[in-house]
This record gives sequence, C-alpha cells and structure tokens, in this order.
Amino acid sequence: MEKPRVRAASYVTRTGPTGPELLVFHYAELPDEGVHVPGGGVDEGERPDHGAVREVVEETGIAGPLTLAGLLGTEMGRYGNGSPFISLYFHLRTDEPRDAWTHTMIGDPAAWDTGLPVACRFVPLAEAGPLLRTSWLDQSRFLDHIAVPDLTPSGPPAP
Repeated sequence: MEKPRVRAASYVTRTGPTGPELLVFHYAELPDEGVHVPGGGVDEGERPDHGAVREVVEETGIAGPLTLAGLLGTEMGRYGNGSPFISLYFHLRTDEPRDAWTHTMIGDPAAWDTGLPVACRFVPLAEAGPLLRTSWLDQSRFLDHIAVPDLTPSGPPAP
C-alpha cells in the first residue's frame, strides 16, 4: 500500500475595511489552473503547522506576520495519477498590509511550479467559496469552520 503524501493548506485571513478577507492566488501564466489557497507537501520530520506556514511564505511571499489560529479539518483523497494524499487545513491570521501583489514561487527545485509567477490577493471571505471550487481540488471545504471575530461595534444600542 502506497503511503499518502501529507499536505498542509492554509486559510490566511485578515480583517479588511469591510470585514474578514482570505488570501488566495492564481498562476499568472496558467489561468486554467484556477484559484488556490497556499498549500503543499509537509517535509519529512516537519510539523504540519510549520509546513503550513512555510508553504504560505514560499507560495505567496507574504510579508505580514502569521499567527496560527487552529486546525480546521482534514481531507483524504487521490491525485489524478492515483497517489493518495492527506490534506490538513489550517487557519492562519495576518495583518499583511498589501491588498494584491505578484510573487515568484520558491521552494523545492523539482516542483512543477517553482519559479512561476503568482498573483496574490485578498478577497472578502464571504466571496471565496465559489473561487476555490474551480480547481482540481475543492479548497472551499472548510471555509465555514473559520471563526470570524464579532465586528459589531460595542457600546449601548442606538436609539
């Protein structure tokens, strides 16, 4: 039996001017690849949460600090070639100031996407689901597990 590849994917959120936002990216030169959240293989001996943070940095070049907010879910499946995988979906928070930027993918020199430019951006969390269902992997599966802070103003109710 083939050992599954362990993957770490991340929902990176921040509070934007209109509420919670999610970091997504797409391959600038490969529009048919769809929109993704950062994720990739966990290295041998690496903690999955550390792998999640590493993958976010490698795939997006995010500059703001990342804070682990929890593990949201796991998924088992098979790649198109039949090889098994287990994906762990983490929630990370950031205060990244950029709304959108381009980054050149770094990481494993043997990976197919190393060196490719990616277009990164924050989208309203409420609009992210349909974007993430267009790729070969439905990465919207655990979006509803994200704990969204109460953004209602405190104080006495308005008269």
